[in-house]
Amino acid sequence: MKRICPVFAAAFALLIGFPQSSSAYGGRGAGAALVLSETPPGRHGGAHGRAQGKGEEQAHSEHRAGPEKTWYLNRHDLAPDAAAYIVRPDGTVAEGKLEHGGNGWAFKVDTLPMDGTQDGIFTLYVVDRIVADNMLQIRVAKANMINHSCGWGHQFKFDKERHRPKSLAWIPLELVGNDLWDASFHSKTMSGDRIAWTVLDNGAASGNIPVTFTTASGWSRTVETDEDGTASVQLIRDYYPERWIDFDARKKNGLVITAVREYDEQGELDGQSYGTVRIVSTLAWKYQPARADYRSYAFGLGVTALVAVASGAGVYAYRGRRRKPFEEAEPDDEA
Repeated sequence: MKRICPVFAAAFALLIGFPQSSSAYGGRGAGAALVLSETPPGRHGGAHGRAQGKGEEQAHSEHRAGPEKTWYLNRHDLAPDAAAYIVRPDGTVAEGKLEHGGNGWAFKVDTLPMDGTQDGIFTLYVVDRIVADNMLQIRVAKANMINHSCGWGHQFKFDKERHRPKSLAWIPLELVGNDLWDASFHSKTMSGDRIAWTVLDNGAASGNIPVTFTTASGWSRTVETDEDGTASVQLIRDYYPERWIDFDARKKNGLVITAVREYDEQGELDGQSYGTVRIVSTLAWKYQPARADYRSYAFGLGVTALVAVASGAGVYAYRGRRRKPFEEAEPDDEA
């Protein structure tokens, strides 16, 4: 099936909810991981989330480029020196400005100039550090953003660097996806696929790191990275509407990938000493139904339509054979 450059909905659901109030730093842990999202806190509508209301849509979405896009964090308890970083498609790095407002912590991504020179993948980070209970807690939230418009053409269609997710050597722990987009910057991840992600520790592949894959539908699987730092898992096929007519081949399901590393190390941050380091790194991703799923639905609809047509034709033919031809009766002269 030939794929075209559609206008996709930008928001995708996350399993990790957005709390309505901040929590103490001492309560931070694996359950308090930072996650980046295109949807403001409090508007996710539970585990599955919901789209922004009318008038809240962002000008920039997947395959509909705009001059800027706002990204949100799920937590309010950021350290004062938490920082956001933006790696542009051409490889340049800029620092994002984190601001706290009615929608919690957020920062804007500038995609200018709108001439196609920044056609490709933006890589976004938020890094947060704090010492609590003799532990240095580091949280890394990462996301990849497509900046593309079909009106720009596809000048980077065969540029492998534009299709390769970026990484930063000084990020303490990050997840890098493998083979995520096709030549036209369409996401290739589908349910049922075996996906692979590499964990980098300050730019170097790190083995024996637990990586958890969690979908918005509630499925979760944890695997460890191999000696090359790669963790792979086969995504569950979890989209089965009750009615065929409701099947949406472009539906985006949320996926959060989490890597955790903990080790002993003596040090000090902002005058506070620690003896243990715990790093929780996340990457928010999305996937859509496998082609086989909606092709089977289409096949089923086709069979149903064919049976309906054949049944109608059979009834029509049967009634035609039962119909007697009209004959005009001649009057009886003898009567």
